[in-house]
Amino acid sequence: MILPDSHAHLPGVAEDLGGAALEGLLADYAAAWAVPGFCRPWLVDIGTQAGDFPARLALSGPRPFLGYSLGIWPGLPALEDVPGSLAALEADLASARAREAYPGELVVAIGECGLDYHHMDGSPASQAALFEGQLDLAAREGLPTIIHTRDAFEATLGLIKGRGGRQALLIHCFGYGPKEAEAFLAEGCLVSFAGNLSYKKAEALRAALALVPRGRLLLETDSPYMNPEPRRGRPCSPRDIERTYALAASLLGLSPEALEAELSQTLGAFLFPQRLGQ
Repeated sequence: MILPDSHAHLPGVAEDLGGAALEGLLADYAAAWAVPGFCRPWLVDIGTQAGDFPARLALSGPRPFLGYSLGIWPGLPALEDVPGSLAALEADLASARAREAYPGELVVAIGECGLDYHHMDGSPASQAALFEGQLDLAAREGLPTIIHTRDAFEATLGLIKGRGGRQALLIHCFGYGPKEAEAFLAEGCLVSFAGNLSYKKAEALRAALALVPRGRLLLETDSPYMNPEPRRGRPCSPRDIERTYALAASLLGLSPEALEAELSQTLGAFLFPQRLGQ
């Protein structure tokens, strides 16, 4: 089933599942988009490195349901030259905007960017500098920011403190518990849950889900990663988000159709406001 997915890495889907699988997926999204009255199945392809946008655009193309983010994940080699990495990202954004071929912005967000103290590819200071530079770029350009945070809750919260009232922030693949969810929500963030919501030991994630107000919740695959049960550990695609929707709807006491309609509206308003009336 084709449903809104706030965070996917489409080149990874093509690499792990094959180019034909990606082509079929995009064709099915286009078909679902064309059905009158169908809740709009938005899809977001996420950037992780400076310079990756041209290849991603060539792979998936400009499509009415598809948006792209531009961002730098906190890894090597970006952390070895933070000023150069940020300058390259700004050049990417300028180039992308100059070549936009679809009505409404092709680039809908900055990210994913943030802090990763699990892999720890660079010092906390270098990660913070790379993250803050992208937060500032998003603020200047009036774009939402898609935030990666792993084992770095307090540091992430400190860096976004006070920004939520001035710019749109999304915590992607939320990986903490209810207390952390409340803190991010207090800063004005949206919160997105991935397939790990279904994992056996994810009680804290499921408790956090129940705290997210209407209009602040999104779901994602983070494909080709985070395949929901019972296919944990296998590569996934946005098709697999159906199981996450079904679980989340059950936990929230909603029908899958009601949750789909709600999240379609939330994702459209957050990342695709210029396309909502098209």
